[in-house]
Amino acid sequence: MEGELILTKPSENWFEEINYLRAIAIIGVLIIHTIDDTAAVKNLTGLMFSLMYIEELVRFAVPMFIFVSGFVLYNKYRSELPVKDFYKKRFMSILIPYIIFSVIYCIVNTQLGLFPAFTLNSVIDSIFNFTASGHFWYFQLILTFYIFYPAIIAYYEITKDRFEIHLLFALFSPILIMYVLGSFIPSFGFALSTPFKYLIYFLFGIYTKDNYDKICQRLERISMKKILLLGSLIASLPFVSMFLVVDSRYGTQFSNSIPYYYQLTLVSTNILHICIFMFCLNFLLIYKPKFTLLQKTGEYSYGIFLVHALFHNFLLIYIFPRFSIFPTSLNFYIILFTLMLTMSYFTVKLMLKNRLTSYMITGKLTNN
Repeated sequence: MEGELILTKPSENWFEEINYLRAIAIIGVLIIHTIDDTAAVKNLTGLMFSLMYIEELVRFAVPMFIFVSGFVLYNKYRSELPVKDFYKKRFMSILIPYIIFSVIYCIVNTQLGLFPAFTLNSVIDSIFNFTASGHFWYFQLILTFYIFYPAIIAYYEITKDRFEIHLLFALFSPILIMYVLGSFIPSFGFALSTPFKYLIYFLFGIYTKDNYDKICQRLERISMKKILLLGSLIASLPFVSMFLVVDSRYGTQFSNSIPYYYQLTLVSTNILHICIFMFCLNFLLIYKPKFTLLQKTGEYSYGIFLVHALFHNFLLIYIFPRFSIFPTSLNFYIILFTLMLTMSYFTVKLMLKNRLTSYMITGKLTNN
């Protein structure tokens, strides 16, 4: 989900892996929004603990979208950036769907009883504050990266010229240091703001594209033993950071018993997410899957992101109570995820067949 939906695959300079990564990421987003409903359960049971572990594991989803955005943008726009053309295309692909769906969510959420009233002022306020739906904070994040993209590219190119073989260390160590400083020193608190926290993934996407052939060669030669070690690291790291969520939902004090726990999670989550990116990329390069449904899910990922919360809210408010499906049961999460993904997928597929509804998702008028 680069901020626009890819309707047709470009004829050159395209990477098959991208849509698979987008598919993995959007599935992760839907899992997170499904498991978020554990917040309604007041008792910490084995099921709730297991679900929150899964939720922590798949929190790589938005970072993966940011990683893909950095990759795709750097594939098309480098230091010789056509600024006017760049901003026009990026903002049209983001702002038009965002405004349209902000209005839709305001109308629907008012009907569902989630908003007190539907007025012009409430719609305008929702649009400017990115509050028409809970997941719309992502638009503010991606718009920030678009606005500062020329500066980010300049930072990357300057760092690359000066540090060359130590580029990865030079790019990321200052950011990680800023994270830790931000957790201790109030004047560095900006380092913990949402855009800055995701900058490392955007830069890693740029770095991966810039060194793609070299990274692919290394990943394809990696031994099975190292893959298993990487998998073990990925499986264990969510246990490091998940107790922040457990404590906030159930009033436990696990995180307070570990010195500098918050600082530890700042570093461990970045390591976890980047390990998952590389694990997924390794799998795609080695096995080269030809799974059309998953590939289409990646192509539709932006549209699925836009519409899925409509089905989530409708199912929770109108359907599940009638069938006595409650969040204390595992069936609740399986059914909610399956229905939300299926309904979103086919809704986007249908919308793309019509010129007007396609415009609502892509911000582009196409000839169907």
